[in-house]
Amino acid sequence: MLAKTRCESRTTKKFHSKLKPYHHHFEKGPKAVSLHGGRDPRQVRLGDAVKIPDSDLHHVMDPEAMLAISHAIEDIAGEIRQGELIATFQDFENFLPEKKRYTSLAEDLDTVRVWGCGPVPKNCGNVDFVQTCDERLRRYWLVLFDSPDTRAVLLGRQVNKARKFSDKKFVGFYSFNPYLVQSIRWRFNLLSCGLTKVISHWEKSVSLPDLKMCDLERMLKAPDVD
Repeated sequence: MLAKTRCESRTTKKFHSKLKPYHHHFEKGPKAVSLHGGRDPRQVRLGDAVKIPDSDLHHVMDPEAMLAISHAIEDIAGEIRQGELIATFQDFENFLPEKKRYTSLAEDLDTVRVWGCGPVPKNCGNVDFVQTCDERLRRYWLVLFDSPDTRAVLLGRQVNKARKFSDKKFVGFYSFNPYLVQSIRWRFNLLSCGLTKVISHWEKSVSLPDLKMCDLERMLKAPDVD
């Protein structure tokens, strides 16, 4: 495993301080389950249930965990007050509860770019909206912040077919590795050209692990543990 850069170490400390106000999201039991590689490198299995996932490790996370990590990254961006923030919302209607937060961030950051499907929200100041209704992209939850000295990314893909927000499950990770953040940012920004082949290339580049739905269903039926 590569040693952490100074940029990565500083951002890790910032993240944990920003995450503290959102700890109440984790009080009612595990919000994530770690993933481990199986004998077949193409398969993974569910591991230990955790309240706060570790960075740079793949987990199955519920929306509350994803939202708490997202807010912590957004708060880092708000403190730095420069750089680019990219966020995806499966539908723009999901953006509306975050409208005030993102409009405020866009006043200071160089770029705030929001992806989603549906009518573009109005009166959002400097927020730059990108419309996409590609079903593959709508499965992803991405919050990425890139500035000269601080970088962070949360990336998840919905692995069940739930429509209700609270029932959705995502497999993904978050990281402060500057090389990984910039790589994801560069590839993701290419998606704005809308080419199907570019979308396929991006999905292959992020390579989130495949999870057996039967294992996920067993996890969903299992009671929470302390």
